[in-house]
Amino acid sequence: MKATVILPLALYASYSLAHETKLEEIEVIEHEETQGLVDFVPSVTKLTGQELTKKRQPSIGDTLASEAGIQSTQFGPNASRPVIRGLDGDRVRILQNSLGTLDASTQSLDHAIPVDVLTIDQMEIVRGPMSLLYGASAVGGVVNLVTNRIHRDYEEGFFSKFLVQGETVNNGLSSAAHLNYGKNKWMFHVDGSTRNLGDTRIPGYARSSKLRQTDPQPDEAKDKLPNSFNQQDNVAVGVSKIFDRGYAGVSFNHFNTFYGSVADPEVSIDMTQNRFEFHGEYRPESSSIRKIKLKSAQSDYFHKELEGSETGTIFRNKGNETRLEGINKSGNIRGVSGIQTQIFDFSAKGEEAFLPTSDNKKLSLFTFQEIDYGKNALRFGARLENSDIKKKASDNFGPSDEKSYLGMNASLGHCYDFSKNNTLETSLSYTERAPNFQELYANGAHLATGIFEQGDSQLTKEKATAVEVTYKNRTDKNQFTASVYTQVFKNYIALNPTGVVDVDSGLFISQYDQVDALFYGLDLDNKSELKKTDKGAINLIGKFDFVRAKDTDSGKNLPRISPPRVTAGLEYATDKWTVDGEVQYVAEQTKTAPNETRTADYTLTNIGYSYNIVGNLTSLNLFARVRNLFDVEARNHVSTLKDIAPLPGRNFIAGAQLQF
Repeated sequence: MKATVILPLALYASYSLAHETKLEEIEVIEHEETQGLVDFVPSVTKLTGQELTKKRQPSIGDTLASEAGIQSTQFGPNASRPVIRGLDGDRVRILQNSLGTLDASTQSLDHAIPVDVLTIDQMEIVRGPMSLLYGASAVGGVVNLVTNRIHRDYEEGFFSKFLVQGETVNNGLSSAAHLNYGKNKWMFHVDGSTRNLGDTRIPGYARSSKLRQTDPQPDEAKDKLPNSFNQQDNVAVGVSKIFDRGYAGVSFNHFNTFYGSVADPEVSIDMTQNRFEFHGEYRPESSSIRKIKLKSAQSDYFHKELEGSETGTIFRNKGNETRLEGINKSGNIRGVSGIQTQIFDFSAKGEEAFLPTSDNKKLSLFTFQEIDYGKNALRFGARLENSDIKKKASDNFGPSDEKSYLGMNASLGHCYDFSKNNTLETSLSYTERAPNFQELYANGAHLATGIFEQGDSQLTKEKATAVEVTYKNRTDKNQFTASVYTQVFKNYIALNPTGVVDVDSGLFISQYDQVDALFYGLDLDNKSELKKTDKGAINLIGKFDFVRAKDTDSGKNLPRISPPRVTAGLEYATDKWTVDGEVQYVAEQTKTAPNETRTADYTLTNIGYSYNIVGNLTSLNLFARVRNLFDVEARNHVSTLKDIAPLPGRNFIAGAQLQF
């Protein structure tokens, strides 16, 4: 029996309300009134099923990098976070089942997100400021990684999924298993995954031609990217009880990975996270409050940075994030209100630690409401968030210090239905993001990025005003979305070079300071049915994105901004098999920041094939794919390692997924 437990973003998954003409086709487990509960989000993408299998790569960032408006930090193949419309790090929230990942991935580009893509059932991406619902730091967007460990619906009997995949670019083998069993309104779940990936093959030299000319070395790495291996294990269990008017469940996940840092051939990272989650929901029998939902995650995360066999620095993050929300509907007014807390203790200890030990607490109140007036819908919301940061005294970082910030956020939006299939959505939002502990208190050599980071304890709140206009066309034969956006930042927190060299480390000092900044751009995403026959359909796929970012104080460009990209593809799909091909062109980046190198344009070509064998109780999906078909040397301008680590070379991928 097919498991279809897929949970959209926490608010929207529970927001069983919106009117039919504006609904996205989102697969959810809901029994009230609607499908697709993210209609009022201007720019949303979901990956699930065969589409997720098609795009799945070892890291979260690389898996999403082909989506419109999304790039990857591409710190090698193992530690890549998504970059949304030019914003990354703390400004893009990564969620697991709508709760923060509680890791160290925002503190350094070489820190991986402790979630295995093999065990994810759905990935949801929201572009633009979502701080109103998920925290003031989410000014760039939200990525939600959904698993089915805690079941919300009851299914009798045993149903499972098994996956195995091999690839040539790293001589890699990956496998995953999902086991589910339901009896007497109880649901049980077990999943696990393993990866064993060697060093990644690359087309030619690791270092760029310019770097080889200006700084020649006797032994240039060629054909393989040194220290890019990855060994990973993951296991999780979950149990839930289904009631007539709700459910309650718990899960536990143990994640471990050991991988090389491509920035330094002698450095590797051994990472572990133990994570508990609780999900509960109650649906009152008769009330304007349709649902009351509680979610909580408790995490113990740590990783060791090894130089050979010696431990250099140990990072630890131990904390909790909890959300309590109520879904309301009365007449033509519907929405969600709630409270959210985040508490975590972060430490970095060792000779190369550049961050102090800190206690961090956040408490938030939020509401979002929609009023429906036929073809028009008015949307508005507000969030109040208090952030407390306490630095602990130490020899390296001086006396203790405490900071407290109160952030106010608001949004106003409008949606107009031109017709059943055409909508125009506008949104205006204001956000205040408090500086995090790294921006305030960093003070040391950050070897992963090759700079000496220096925080500023006098930083003030970062403020942003965003405007977005989105047009959507949804028919049986066409799905088109176009978004134009701009974000104006006041006191944008940036890590800027000072030109001064730290005497002890020999590294250039970069300091966190504040400037005014402007981001603007365009995203286009389209899938159209060109021709349909009795046997199948031919679909045309097109994507385009463009983003610019400037320091408006100096008029200079901001660094690591993606150049324009355009993607064109064809897909032929029948009941049993699908064949597809796509070509992505990435332009040369000439709009560079001071002292930033340009990147050449490149074209990547991917092709794929999948075949489905469906029986009475089982289904088998066989798939094969070739990425970078012509083995093109490509360097991602967003990556800080673009001059020493190109994108992977030609990769043949083959695998099978059995479901019953």
